[in-house]
Amino acid sequence: MKCTTLIIFILIITGCLGPVTDLYPEDDEHRPHPVYILSHGWHVGIAIESRHILDKIPEHDQFPLTEFLKFGWGDNKYYPHQDPGFGLLLRAALLPTRSVLHVVGIDIPIENFFTGSDIIKVKVTEDGINKLAEFIAGRFRLDDQNNITFVADGYYRNSAFFEATGRYFIPKTSNTWTARALRQTGAPITPVYAVTSGNVIYQSRQFGEVIHLR
Repeated sequence: MKCTTLIIFILIITGCLGPVTDLYPEDDEHRPHPVYILSHGWHVGIAIESRHILDKIPEHDQFPLTEFLKFGWGDNKYYPHQDPGFGLLLRAALLPTRSVLHVVGIDIPIENFFTGSDIIKVKVTEDGINKLAEFIAGRFRLDDQNNITFVADGYYRNSAFFEATGRYFIPKTSNTWTARALRQTGAPITPVYAVTSGNVIYQSRQFGEVIHLR
């Protein structure tokens, strides 16, 4: 009896998550706000219109002020490094390490900026986009004066790394982080499955619009 109960419990917690209907109605006419899921290979990030989140993040000279903002989360040594090497890769994979957020400012259509990436557009509600913005804003680590902390220049001209909350280690990766962020909107994505970038894109394609696939 205990074994059966355990199996049922495992199936419940690992089963695919459906939409949160109050946040994510079936009719996309009630979901006016675009959210973009972007895969650059191993890593997946998420982009939204900046107007939804700028008032939730403390101002910083290095923070991009653009129409769209793309966010990615990862290990604080491996992610910002231009040539990290195998040692930092093992450190990020095996040890719970501090994390950073990569913020990219974009003033042109998303698909024109990330021409070599997989891009899925998901439409969400007003409440959904607000919950997503609160989730992302809450992942910036604040100092004693409640300011965000600059770490390094980003990969693009208008981008930067900032200290983040949470410890990075496999399977807690940028991909599961992105899935958790999207789940805040009520979208039917299952973060526990989203260890790889391919799975995040696969799940997002089931309910989102494909903008570009490599």
